[in-house]
Amino acid sequence: MNLDNVVSDVSAQLEQQAGLGVQITRLNEVPEVGPTNKGLWSQIPKVTAVFADLKNSTELSATERSEVAARAYTYFIRAMAVTLERFSAKYVDIQGDGIFGLFSGPGSAFLAAACGVTMKTLVEREVSARFKKDASTDWELTAGIGIDQGTLLVRRLGLRGTKQNEVWAGKPVNMAAKLSSLAASNEMVVSDRVFGLYERASKRRRALIWSCGCNGGVQGAGLDVPIGRTICLWERELAPEDLGLDFANLHRLRSPWCVTHGPEFCEVIVTGRRPSL
Repeated sequence: MNLDNVVSDVSAQLEQQAGLGVQITRLNEVPEVGPTNKGLWSQIPKVTAVFADLKNSTELSATERSEVAARAYTYFIRAMAVTLERFSAKYVDIQGDGIFGLFSGPGSAFLAAACGVTMKTLVEREVSARFKKDASTDWELTAGIGIDQGTLLVRRLGLRGTKQNEVWAGKPVNMAAKLSSLAASNEMVVSDRVFGLYERASKRRRALIWSCGCNGGVQGAGLDVPIGRTICLWERELAPEDLGLDFANLHRLRSPWCVTHGPEFCEVIVTGRRPSL
């Protein structure tokens, strides 16, 4: 290793990049692969990022056997990746003990919300129980979900060959990751600006905010229940000042999908139309 050669190589790369400058082209959808042309970045507005974090993973690695930790990471990441794929995330990436998906286009904030609620529901009802059984452990596998929306820049960066990956510059992924870290176990937290979209949505899509009102039953509940007979599922609180969040409030959702009415609520939130049941 020759330090002078390293310094020289880095300086040469910076000189080359300075000569290329930066070009930005606008896209309406998140691309599967970022541009590779030298100096070119793509800018995509209104991208919704969903970040799923494996909670207490540091404790997991410190207190459980390696085989248990490996199984937890495998089950969690695979389950979250499949869910993101089924909800048609435009781009999916894994970062340590977390995974994020990007949604764009009309209604992306609602598709992302339905995906996020499905993630936390699956972890709570399916993934955790299967993990405990297969790993023979009492360690609780839980998820924290964060969602934010904004403009992103993307470019494929790195070295020639396989040492390249997409770099997403902008707030949504970073803010969604911070919100997922603030989430309690099996909780979803969204930014003020995202929750504002839910509040201003059509009456049908506002089903995302209100409960189905069934309390475990089926009579007179579901999408037809009057809002006056149901409750708001979300809790608002002031955003912490020490995390660099650029919004005043965040909103927490602890409820999973209702066992009875979850499918119809999910469909109306994603499509804005009543399901044909």
